[in-house]
Amino acid sequence: MIKARMLTSKEMMFNLMCLFICVVLHSAPPAQGQSYTNYPVNTTVNMGKSATFTCTVTPKNMSLNFTARLPTTSYVLQCPGKPVKFPSMVRDFTLLHQIKLINLQQIPECRNSAQKNGLYGNCESNDVQVTGTWQMSNIGNDVNGTAFTCIGSDLSPVTGYLWITGASAYYLMLFGCVMGGFFGILIVFGVTYISLKRSEKLQECFKGKDEEEDVIGGVEEETIKD
Repeated sequence: MIKARMLTSKEMMFNLMCLFICVVLHSAPPAQGQSYTNYPVNTTVNMGKSATFTCTVTPKNMSLNFTARLPTTSYVLQCPGKPVKFPSMVRDFTLLHQIKLINLQQIPECRNSAQKNGLYGNCESNDVQVTGTWQMSNIGNDVNGTAFTCIGSDLSPVTGYLWITGASAYYLMLFGCVMGGFFGILIVFGVTYISLKRSEKLQECFKGKDEEEDVIGGVEEETIKD
């Protein structure tokens, strides 16, 4: 029968010291004064609205990376740094606008729906802190679930998610805009047709000379020749 080897006192002390060091390193707080004073949180907005995510770290000599992870791509804002702008694609409503039944840009609700949604990043620094801000405008359902992750120097990452509501109301409004444009064109053509039917002058302009006038004119020409 094999007996387990007994640990010596030196080996036991060494193992305890290693365990103690690991615990201290794992639980050690960030350097004194380093912290988040503002961080991204889960945000729910209606479709077509705007949302803002902010991350602030102290002290002022810290830096942060603020990442916007969209369903299709990612953008990074580094602070301190220059502002950035990432306009995304025009929403599908523009394809419907290309039907050109009517100038839907004249309808306020439809004009707002046809605008581009964009992502804008900005950095601000003062004597106390560094702040990074992402703003997404005219939000569409295609960016639902976007994650905004902030990582400050020597700090754990913090993430906030963007959730979209009101998609059904948006598409209902979209359908109303298209149908309104279609029936608007029908009304314009209908009014034009009725106006032509009731206007004698316009009828004479489009009708031209009568056959009787042509015959009389021909007889007069023959008489003159004779």
